[in-house]
Amino acid sequence: MTNKKPTLLLWAVLFWSAVAYAQIPIRPAYNFPVVNSSADGPASVQMGDTPFYVTPSIGVAAGRDDNVHFSNSNEVASPLYIVSPGLRLYTRDANNILQASYQGQFGRYTDSEDDNYFDNTARATWDGALSPRFFTHFGFDYIRAHDPRGSTDRPNSNQPDKYRQNGPSATLAYGAPGAQGRAEVYYSYASRRYLNNREFTVFSDRDTQEFGGAFYWRVMPRTYLVLDARRTDQSYTEPTSPLSSSEYRYLAGLTWEATATTSGTVKVGRFQKKFDTTFPESTETAWEALVTWMPRTYSRLDLYSARFPTESTGLGSYILSSATGAIWTHSWTNFVSTEVNLRYQKDEYQGVDRSDDTKSIGFKVGYKFRRWLTLGAEYTRTQRDSNVRDFEYDRNLYFLTATASM
Repeated sequence: MTNKKPTLLLWAVLFWSAVAYAQIPIRPAYNFPVVNSSADGPASVQMGDTPFYVTPSIGVAAGRDDNVHFSNSNEVASPLYIVSPGLRLYTRDANNILQASYQGQFGRYTDSEDDNYFDNTARATWDGALSPRFFTHFGFDYIRAHDPRGSTDRPNSNQPDKYRQNGPSATLAYGAPGAQGRAEVYYSYASRRYLNNREFTVFSDRDTQEFGGAFYWRVMPRTYLVLDARRTDQSYTEPTSPLSSSEYRYLAGLTWEATATTSGTVKVGRFQKKFDTTFPESTETAWEALVTWMPRTYSRLDLYSARFPTESTGLGSYILSSATGAIWTHSWTNFVSTEVNLRYQKDEYQGVDRSDDTKSIGFKVGYKFRRWLTLGAEYTRTQRDSNVRDFEYDRNLYFLTATASM
């Protein structure tokens, strides 16, 4: 087999990604970022004589969604076209990295135009190495996005529910890489406000604050004991909302790089959810696990599992979610790569008699036509089973894709 370079795996990280797999809900340890300057990846252009570099990109996708509204009957199918422009600006020296980025995504359903959308995400971060042992991270996110019709438990309106979300984040980390002990504290704030369909979305406006800390103690040459404690406050702005609450999570486990091919983090513990109203307090087992195996530089397998609370979108006091999945990315040649994505998630609604089981499988193939251009195709099937038949659905997404950069 020919030698494949690991940067070819990056084709799967597509800005336009039309299939929004849920983010793996695992908090990683802080690492001072590395700006990718590989000659095999997107090229950056220096802005005149300044220390700033810019990396533009664009993605396009053309395909079909056979169940636009996640419905179990009278499904609406439509061709779907997506255009996603992106821009990244950065500068760095030995101890500081300043980055700013913009990502847009415009989706057009030709047979269901009321579901068209235009999402925007802008992000700015500063990472500083104040000493060989002390690191800081500050960021700010601004998001304008939407909840597709049928993806929540709110009644469907004539258009998707649109929202604005913004807020800062910060991390302070002490301890050099490989030190006997390392510690970090973190904070984030997010203000979400819905912009339309206010008859129902007003009850989902909220401010979310999270703060916590983690401690790492080396117990073997490349293995650390980790203790993680965090608090999340959900403050709903509607005075009559019963959903405002505080969540507490206490986790302990291990994080390791046992060999050159294997790394992982496994944490197990408890979480509590205490409501400000008469909803009962809840205490449950929680876990976060992510294990990565790279038997070759051109092949990577990520296995993950987590149990975590999810905010209600119209039914129950909250949702207790358990997600498990696998992502296998492989470069077959210098030009052809594939990704297989499997996920199973169980959602148990608290306060109402509803339980959902959602299974999805996705497949992507990419052909690196040029250093700056990748052509591809992808397919995703999602199936949700529920003890309440009205919430069951099947959905298939098909796309032809292209991503281009400098």
